[in-house]
Amino acid sequence: MLGSFFKTNSHYVYDYKPRYYDPRKERLEQMKKNAEEQESGELTPKLTISKDTLRKDWARHKKSDADRKSAIRLAIIIAILVAIFAYFLEIYKLF
Repeated sequence: MLGSFFKTNSHYVYDYKPRYYDPRKERLEQMKKNAEEQESGELTPKLTISKDTLRKDWARHKKSDADRKSAIRLAIIIAILVAIFAYFLEIYKLF
């Protein structure tokens, strides 16, 4: 009798499908596809864009940009330290 007065909530059901990206598997599939095209003679020069090449290009660009910024920062710090050192030498007339 009391059970009919209160509504019981049912649990939520989610349609969860986990996704997994395996770069090694994708690279192997690409190599197999290229080998099959080579054997059949259908291999033509073409632009290929894949997750792997995009990732490598992005990492290379990011690394070169970071190296450039790091070198500029280091040069500025060295210049400031040399200027401070020269200023103190001028004030105290050490040389």
